[in-house]
Amino acid sequence: MLKKVFLEKKDPVQVARDTDHSPEAVGKYCQQFNKLNRGVENEIGKEEIRIVTGMKAPLIDEYLKIIGAHKVALPP
Repeated sequence: MLKKVFLEKKDPVQVARDTDHSPEAVGKYCQQFNKLNRGVENEIGKEEIRIVTGMKAPLIDEYLKIIGAHKVALPP
């Protein structure tokens, strides 16, 4: 879902339809991802990101995988 929004530049509403999610859910995922990405850019550790964002460690790990695999293409 994040790859479609950030890498393929698809409209979040269309991504919501395509993935059978609500537009609000897609927006939430994008917001969480942006928070985590800013933390990574500011060299904040995974535990600090977990505390600040309230995200669970497995979700943080998934987002970090996406960032690692597609670092160059993600928004600042």
